[in-house]
Amino acid sequence: MTSMIQDRIAAALSAPLTSDDRIDPARELREVLDGVGLDPTDAGGTVTFSGKDPIISSPWPLATMAGVSLMAKAVAFAGIWKTRTGEGQDLSVDLRQVLHRLCPFYDKKWEMLNGYAPGTPSDPANPFMPSHMYQTRDGRWLQLLNIYPRTKSAALALLGCSDSVSAIAAAVREHDGLALEERFNQAGLQATLVRTAEEFTQTEQFGYLKDMPLVEITKIGDSDPVPFTADPRTPLDGIRALGLGRVIAGAGLGRALAYHGADVLNLWGPGDFEMDLTYYTANVGMRSATMDLKRADEMTRFKALLGDADLFFSNRRPGFLGRYNLTAEQLAEIKPGLIHVDMSLYGWRGPWADRIGFDQNAGGVSGVFAREGTPERPQLTEIFVVNDYAMSWIASVAVAAALQRRATEGGSYRIRISLARLSIWLLHMGIFDKAYAAAIAGTAGDHEYLAPELFEADTPCGHYQGVTDQVRMSRTPGFYATPLVPRGSGKAEWLAR
Repeated sequence: MTSMIQDRIAAALSAPLTSDDRIDPARELREVLDGVGLDPTDAGGTVTFSGKDPIISSPWPLATMAGVSLMAKAVAFAGIWKTRTGEGQDLSVDLRQVLHRLCPFYDKKWEMLNGYAPGTPSDPANPFMPSHMYQTRDGRWLQLLNIYPRTKSAALALLGCSDSVSAIAAAVREHDGLALEERFNQAGLQATLVRTAEEFTQTEQFGYLKDMPLVEITKIGDSDPVPFTADPRTPLDGIRALGLGRVIAGAGLGRALAYHGADVLNLWGPGDFEMDLTYYTANVGMRSATMDLKRADEMTRFKALLGDADLFFSNRRPGFLGRYNLTAEQLAEIKPGLIHVDMSLYGWRGPWADRIGFDQNAGGVSGVFAREGTPERPQLTEIFVVNDYAMSWIASVAVAAALQRRATEGGSYRIRISLARLSIWLLHMGIFDKAYAAAIAGTAGDHEYLAPELFEADTPCGHYQGVTDQVRMSRTPGFYATPLVPRGSGKAEWLAR
């Protein structure tokens, strides 16, 4: 028996859209908010969308997904502001701008540090970057996103080849796709066979994902209510978030919380690595400190920080939190009333739940790239990403809902969300006919691709130009109290409330 989600995906695949009036962002917004017990009316004012997909030449309604995710976040935090002050506000977003926020760095124009677009100077010719897909012996395409130093070295050793695109391509052509995908994942490395949407819906993992909510909130323990503080300056004034956020999705959640006033402290191990490209986009707004959780004294410091935190977030590889006794249940024992956010590629159940990966792997496995190009030659979206930041924003909606519940009923809360489940949302939202999208995208009016709203700041890293969240909030426009700091450079302590 098929599920409602499967039926919606099948309907979208069988009837590509040739008009722009079938995808309704207001309807999608209601569904997202309803999933966590919220509603657009929580903002206490008007909620307005302008512009329509397709904005870029893609079969996927990426602007709708981004705009709805950003608006859901705005509604959720406007709702907290209304709870704290009684003040409602009007919200608006232009879908013609939001793709520049979904991927602010792809066109090397909007995110700038001292006049230059951040890149990957530590490994500029990395053959495992998402732009490279490798064809297998049986004619399939494989993503091997082992982009960080340790996994890169291990992947090259597994393939038995040198560090170049041509060498990896030759090595991959010696293997069939499914077998090599399995071999990499059994080794704890990254490999994703590019699939069509039809193939994806037949996998065992899809059977688990389709039964997961877009984002899951579970009350896992009791505590006294934790009311919001009085006289707030921002929606999240007084809220403290402790993070182990990496790459984009995890760190992006911290950025989202900081934008609305939280004190966000993101921790890095002394041997951790991050690319300039991702650090200078996703770590905006957060303070950053170094802490070695392998040391008993540092873990004691961590638990002291946790004792004064409202929430903890992480997108580390599956198993990491358990290895350090940092699961939601374990941390709720230390700090009743904690909100715990865990982000992953494939979710928390199923045969692929322990696999690692990134935004583009969710796009590859779910059929996004096979449809963007063809099954015979898949390709990335024009904007390079699918849903990294969308996961950050939807996770922040769940955080807002949990904070509201905690303020009245108390409790410790576990939030879980996955990139692959976000891709399923995109699949059943609607799919444009590719010729129609190519003809109408970027044309004047509703489909024009507009420049984003920007902000600038002088930071310890240099003069930074970045992209705002593009949602106009009439009472509490977002801003970053700490725009950008060098990685790991700050003190592991909280700011005074």
